[in-house]
Amino acid sequence: MSAKGTLVRLLGGAFLRRAQVVGVEEVGGFSRVVLRGEVERAEPGTKLQLLLPGDDMRTYTPIATSEGIVLLGWRHAPGPGGRWAASVKEGDELRFVGPQRSLVLPEGRAIVVGDETSVAVAASFEAARAGRVTAVLEASEVTDVRAAAARVGLGSASVLARGDTAGLVDAIVRAREEAPSAAIALTGGSELILRLRAALKERGLADVRTKTYWVPGRQGLD
Repeated sequence: MSAKGTLVRLLGGAFLRRAQVVGVEEVGGFSRVVLRGEVERAEPGTKLQLLLPGDDMRTYTPIATSEGIVLLGWRHAPGPGGRWAASVKEGDELRFVGPQRSLVLPEGRAIVVGDETSVAVAASFEAARAGRVTAVLEASEVTDVRAAAARVGLGSASVLARGDTAGLVDAIVRAREEAPSAAIALTGGSELILRLRAALKERGLADVRTKTYWVPGRQGLD
């Protein structure tokens, strides 16, 4: 339970929107959840804050598709978010705040870097800029994340083992060489962002944007 979630529920008439789950697919350790309701479209890089059972709130990046709004929930995440992703089913009603601005990138090509929590944000930009987004991801379960990335339109994503900083940096540098004007966004866990930002600076790439989605031992970030 979170104080923010309780407050949002109590003031729900003023803040909360609603949508119905019209499809759930398990893919690569994620639940791919399709919504239809009060939000039929979402700009890339925005966020929805779901009110979960027990008044917990978790943040997700909406992906605009022809089916409706798609969310990706990591089924193996500890805590309320993982429990929701593992139990959500067709017909459920979801209540949420948003979409709201979160990660903004200039028009044109983009290189979105991150971890399991970054798949959806990369996919949201790819959905809006087909063929102009390069995703570079690290993961504990490479095969699972690669499968999920492909399912949401990131079939060419580079997915490397967690901790392979050199490999990630090489992939980012190659992508930037192919698209010199591409914006670079480092997303996901704070430790990953710090590692990559320092390593990229050593390679002459200091013009990066960052968006922290989680910090070890803390909750409530987006």
